[in-house]
Amino acid sequence: MHVHGSNPNGLLALLLAKPLGIPATVVHSHNDLSPLLKTRGLAYRSYVGLTLQGLRRADRGFGVSALAAQSMFGPSWQKDKRWNLLHCGIDFEPFEQPVDLNLRATLGIPSNAYVVGHVGRFHEQKNHHFLVQIAQETVKLSPDFHFLLIGDGDLRPEITREIEVRGLRRNFTFVPDTFSVPQFMLSAMDCFVFPSRYEGLPLVTVEAQAAGLPCVFSDRFTKESIVDQNLVTMLSLEDSPARWADALLRTRGLRPADQYRHLEKFYSTAFNINRCAASLSETYESLAASRMRRARAA
Repeated sequence: MHVHGSNPNGLLALLLAKPLGIPATVVHSHNDLSPLLKTRGLAYRSYVGLTLQGLRRADRGFGVSALAAQSMFGPSWQKDKRWNLLHCGIDFEPFEQPVDLNLRATLGIPSNAYVVGHVGRFHEQKNHHFLVQIAQETVKLSPDFHFLLIGDGDLRPEITREIEVRGLRRNFTFVPDTFSVPQFMLSAMDCFVFPSRYEGLPLVTVEAQAAGLPCVFSDRFTKESIVDQNLVTMLSLEDSPARWADALLRTRGLRPADQYRHLEKFYSTAFNINRCAASLSETYESLAASRMRRARAA
């Protein structure tokens, strides 16, 4: 059984595994919860702490980043051989596809717009309210900026209303969740912004770099996601929306001229889906072999 995340439902599944005859368990940490826990009360922190303690009963565990591993397995996680790093893999082949010259027109985005992209569910974690403030400051400085938001979520109606109240409706385009994110990045976006409050290792930030997009990220998540330092600016959420806007203005002209050559470096990283799949398969096979040896010995 492979349990993802730190949800109590995952802990319940983990605790039921052995009684149900499932001999081996794996847990996978996808978030660094420390920034979130700093804002919560003692009761919630204790509740999360007990959940994490239970998840550490697994036979093996992965973190998508060092921060995510520390969040679930504790500060000394590297001393326990059960815990390791495993980035969720990315298929980079879609980033080799040709640009769709008609996509912007299909979306109704003005042909002369400079498009800032964002991909993420409409949830407190992704910090869309701050993104809207950034957009307002950016449009003040350069009215041709346009924001393309991809994703769904409970907060989307609230964010839409805020955009309308601020008079920014013409500067925003929304796209529901889609499997065509690489094409949107390649064909519709000029840069990428990601002001999340907390993350483990957001793969969309690696995808944005793979697409050759200049990026402005919050400093609330691990730098392990930075593959091309030349494309990435990291800012604090304590910085003003105006400073974020200035960083977006500075992304003009930073996109690599040769996308295919740029993409080559990503295939050799730990984010390559083939490498991740091989590592996961090796873990499963090792656990299965270990259980078979114990069964024979018994």
